[in-house]
Amino acid sequence: MTVNGEGPGLRARAEYGARMRKFRTRQGLSQERLAAAPGVTYSESQIGAVERGKRTPGAAFTEEIERVLGLNGELKELLPEIHNDFGPKWFRPWPGIEAAAHTIRTSEPSLIPGLLQTERYAEQIFLGEPGVPPDQVQKSVQIRLKRQAVFGQPKPPMYSTLIDENVLSRPVGGAEVMREQLAHLLSVMKHPCITVRIVPLAAGLTTGLLGAFEIAQADGSPDIAYLESSLTGEVISNTDKVRALSVRWDALSSMAHPVNVSEQIIREVMERYGD
Repeated sequence: MTVNGEGPGLRARAEYGARMRKFRTRQGLSQERLAAAPGVTYSESQIGAVERGKRTPGAAFTEEIERVLGLNGELKELLPEIHNDFGPKWFRPWPGIEAAAHTIRTSEPSLIPGLLQTERYAEQIFLGEPGVPPDQVQKSVQIRLKRQAVFGQPKPPMYSTLIDENVLSRPVGGAEVMREQLAHLLSVMKHPCITVRIVPLAAGLTTGLLGAFEIAQADGSPDIAYLESSLTGEVISNTDKVRALSVRWDALSSMAHPVNVSEQIIREVMERYGD
């Protein structure tokens, strides 16, 4: 698996072509008949090139094909990854790595993990960046929400996160936003592939307070990690560094409450935020 941003984009382009071919044949259409459909302005050769992963699809192409095939975003959701439209350059490889992973482990000492955030909670986080323009806030929020599509994949990753207990009491956006966010957290905990556990305050000073990190595992590839700081982030594949993070995650996991206790803690804090 590459980590320079090219690999995930190529993989998404191949997935786009495979999906398009599947939905086209399901409708009983050849490439020629699809090109001849009303409202389609692309040739048979262009359609074939996209299906083979030799041509990069754009928004206009996708809109026409989805309309004819009766789709509802099944192709469109792949465009950000295809075009590397996932925020800063250093972050762009990560959404593709998440999407390809069979297992994701995360540790969050300060915030609800990005893959589990509500739109309003995420918006408040990006609004907290000094001097950020409103349009950039909305773009960043949409990028974050698009990443959450990994849980809707045919084979979603097994996702396990450790959240420091203080995160629940930090009123990001106020009581209403936090109540909505914690209710969402309780809801996603019902997903068979999502595990959320709380690291208690009683654990004291832990290695988890040094910063957020995420570790992704995929078949046939070495584990890859994402480290986050207040200014930037880093995607790393160095075996020793990733192994050190895995050891740190295991140590934090041993301190965390079991799922049922974590769920009760989240519910109690949510109720304190009021109706």
